[in-house]
Amino acid sequence: MPSQGVGGNGTASEFGDLTGMTRQEVDDFLRGFGAKVKTTQGNYIEYSFADKSQIHIRPDGEVVRIPAPKYSKDGRRINKGLRLDKDGSLLQTRDRLGNPMPHTHNTEEKVSD
Repeated sequence: MPSQGVGGNGTASEFGDLTGMTRQEVDDFLRGFGAKVKTTQGNYIEYSFADKSQIHIRPDGEVVRIPAPKYSKDGRRINKGLRLDKDGSLLQTRDRLGNPMPHTHNTEEKVSD
């Protein structure tokens, strides 16, 4: 069972590192949060929560966490393209000009078969 996450960025941030858990353990755990599950054409497993945060598990077991959307007062999404690290904290993936930053996509969080 993972530890508690930092929270504040949707359901995908409410729990800690999934590394060491099997795919089935993760599936059972995430469904317990009410996740809707689908498999993409690229064989990613997508877990979507009611708050629109998501967890994607790649075919190699790598975990990608996406925060719940946040919007500015004018309705513009202000956290588009951001990711969460393995404790649920926001990762800065773009510089202040909006350019992607290298080496910020992989958190080394990985589930096993």
